[in-house]
Amino acid sequence: MRASRGRTSRLPSLLLALGLALPGLGTLSLATASPAAALDNGTALTPPMGWNSWNALGTQVNQQQVVQTIDFMSANGLVAAGYDTVTIDDGWSQLYRTGQSSWFTRTAEGAMQLYDNSGNPVSGTDGTGNDPTSGHLQADPRNFPSQVVNGQTLGGIQYLSWYAHSKGMKLGLYATDTYETCQMHPGSLGHEATDAADFVSWGVDYVKYDDCPYGPQIIGPDGHNYYTQGVGKELTKSIYARVQTFQRALDSASAAQGRPKVALSVSAQPVHSGVPYLLETGDPARTDPVIKAAGTPAFQSPGYAPTGVWCGQVANLCRIGGDRDSELSGVLWNGQLQTALQYPGNVRPGSWNDMDMMFTGWKYAYGLYGVTDTCVCHKPFTDDESRSELSILAMMASPLISGADLRTAAQTQVSRDGYSWSTGIDASSLALLKNRDMIAIDQDRLAKPATLVGSAPRSGTDPVVLERRLANGDTAVLLVNQDPNNWQTVTTSLSALGLSGAGYTYKEVWSGATGSTSGTVGGNWVAPHGVALYRLTAQAATVTATVINDGKYHSLSAGGTGGQALEASGTCSAPVGQNADINTWWSDHTSEQWTFTTNPDGTVRISDNCSTATQQHTVLAAGTQPGNSAYLLGYSPGNPWQEWKVVQSTATGALTITNVATGLVLGTSGTGAGSVVVTDNPNAAAPGQSWTLLS
Repeated sequence: MRASRGRTSRLPSLLLALGLALPGLGTLSLATASPAAALDNGTALTPPMGWNSWNALGTQVNQQQVVQTIDFMSANGLVAAGYDTVTIDDGWSQLYRTGQSSWFTRTAEGAMQLYDNSGNPVSGTDGTGNDPTSGHLQADPRNFPSQVVNGQTLGGIQYLSWYAHSKGMKLGLYATDTYETCQMHPGSLGHEATDAADFVSWGVDYVKYDDCPYGPQIIGPDGHNYYTQGVGKELTKSIYARVQTFQRALDSASAAQGRPKVALSVSAQPVHSGVPYLLETGDPARTDPVIKAAGTPAFQSPGYAPTGVWCGQVANLCRIGGDRDSELSGVLWNGQLQTALQYPGNVRPGSWNDMDMMFTGWKYAYGLYGVTDTCVCHKPFTDDESRSELSILAMMASPLISGADLRTAAQTQVSRDGYSWSTGIDASSLALLKNRDMIAIDQDRLAKPATLVGSAPRSGTDPVVLERRLANGDTAVLLVNQDPNNWQTVTTSLSALGLSGAGYTYKEVWSGATGSTSGTVGGNWVAPHGVALYRLTAQAATVTATVINDGKYHSLSAGGTGGQALEASGTCSAPVGQNADINTWWSDHTSEQWTFTTNPDGTVRISDNCSTATQQHTVLAAGTQPGNSAYLLGYSPGNPWQEWKVVQSTATGALTITNVATGLVLGTSGTGAGSVVVTDNPNAAAPGQSWTLLS
């Protein structure tokens, strides 16, 4: 089905033509029209999520199937997870507009027959020719019949829009910037205002806009074979210009009808290159600043491939590669991942690089893989491959558009060649689609796609590591095993990721495993065609000390003193009011044992373990000036000089003890035994301002 839609039989020659192109604009002259600004129509502010009918249903899609899909998505948590748009792909319309009564005439190459002003047929390969069709697009009534809702008759598409909206969802519809769609239904070229107004009036929220030029190979006067690029206006207007015309028509129709703006998704295949000598001199692609900055290869026209350069100027999302099938290689390094990494500038709120519909949970309807069908292009993804597809798209901030059959098992039964099976999505794949941590990465409001960590893989089986910075300061890290047959150990490090924090907590998105690291990320075995997807959160430099309220007495060593312990000076026989000092640690000396207890106001009191006639669990108190000694008193509730804040380094576990009244830090006057304990201005190099646990 996909091959017929994309007519892939002619793609290799086009790709070859692009591969031989040379840098430079050639002899193209630049017009003086004002360059377009980046599109900012307030829609698709995060990557769109939803479902498209093509992979599962092809041209056989009908109203009942779309209703079933809407119901399934609503009932099974997909809408709640963010998958809120259902899009009907090619084949929904009749083969002719309302101004005709039959299919338009086509040439031997499948192109719409164009005519001169006298009504004579022309080839159109010189850019001339008139489109003979008129009127409105109309849904095929056999597949999309009208329905009566609350006494009002709604057309087939309008009804589905109403039904989707009633479930809190949106409806998408397919159209093209060419004379005909990929399945030879009427396209929107030359009918933009009419079609846009109809779509808006029907309540359509999202349009997938394809590019399907039929026609003969074109040999230019320069002797170059431009292959099939279309006929008529398909040759004189860039894809950029045709998309821009339709997008502006959508915005105009929305404004005129008082309806929300429509998101526009460009599905143009980047193998098209245009015919430079036929491009209109005033085409807006010639003056667009991002196209000019990128340069246009020889034998190509501005506003064609690569779409990742210019799509965000005229649409909300854009395909950056050809059709994918159910081979994971299409989304790995030698597929669309490498391309997506080249165009980060096209990713921002309202503009996204589209890596094509997803195959997670998809099953082929025309053969049972491994039984009646052996084409790897029809092999369902394993769960590991599904996790890989979803992870890569999430890291690149790509739209999450499912191509699986999102209906119940009973609704998706097929029988062929003596076998019966369901094409419906299984429970495991459904759960993967709804993984909230994966979705949160994809939808992150910072809208910055992942970057490659380290060198590019040397082969299609080498591991790939990606990182993506997130809006709350977290970092997403993806470890990809590209090998389809072998487990691999895939790892990276905090330094390779450019992370300088002392430590990070992590969650592996798919397994839910959590932990912390101060060095490496990953390092575990990753399954063939599998991934590990981590979300890292920097640990605070300090946390509330674990010794607080643990009910135990602890001995503390003053940093930089060779292990000298905090002591009630003179041991427990000294009178109240004596200083604290540091001394040789004896594990059985109660004067060197301290407990940390929370006060009613949340501060901490530090009490010794003395229980004698002269000292009964006295508490540590501070002087008023930097350098004053710390001393021991009976507890006086609410006295800020007896109250402390005790925090612990997440990197070393050391304690910092700060007096509440003064903000001064507990340290020592020296490093030898008997040195008085003092409070002083914070100084990481000062002796004793870092305390470690001896017991």
